[in-house]
Amino acid sequence: MYRISLILIFVLLLSGCANAPKTDSNHLAIRPVCCENVTEMDFEKQPRKQQIKYDLKKQSVRSFGSFNSPFVAIEKPENSRFVQVFSYANGLFVNNATFVYPLLQVYDSEKKLISSLKPYEAWNSGLPTTLDMQGNLFYKTQFTLPQNATYLVFYVDSSLVGEPVRINWLSNVGGSEYKTLRFTNYSELGITFL
Repeated sequence: MYRISLILIFVLLLSGCANAPKTDSNHLAIRPVCCENVTEMDFEKQPRKQQIKYDLKKQSVRSFGSFNSPFVAIEKPENSRFVQVFSYANGLFVNNATFVYPLLQVYDSEKKLISSLKPYEAWNSGLPTTLDMQGNLFYKTQFTLPQNATYLVFYVDSSLVGEPVRINWLSNVGGSEYKTLRFTNYSELGITFL
């Protein structure tokens, strides 16, 4: 009986991970939108060369035109020219993991939009992922910031939620193989300014 219970729990965990994009979309749909305009947003300060992690489920939601998304608003540290974004995978097993596709809006000192940036897409050879020291799977991208960038808004491309993405998974026993993950609305984002 104990063994059957363990197998049942294992199957439920796997199916729960597989349904995460749909569940996350439903959860996002009922969350209140905090602000329509960038001038209404509070921007956090963050030091350079220190990664800060943000759980998107705990972040406010904003309207980005045709869709809503959780977001992180940061005032760029002085002398930063680059920002690295780490999208950490959800799930216990790489076969059922999900993660977010981070986008970035860059504003000047008067909070006027300068540009919208998205990660370089290496889809053909598999999006490169890495395991951190604790065994957490993540995708890292780096954005070059315009000279007059002052305020940054990181958010999620909701149009990709549920879509499969091919990754080149580097296993911790050596070697790599291709796996398929799915995009979702929520995960943990690590942000480092350089």
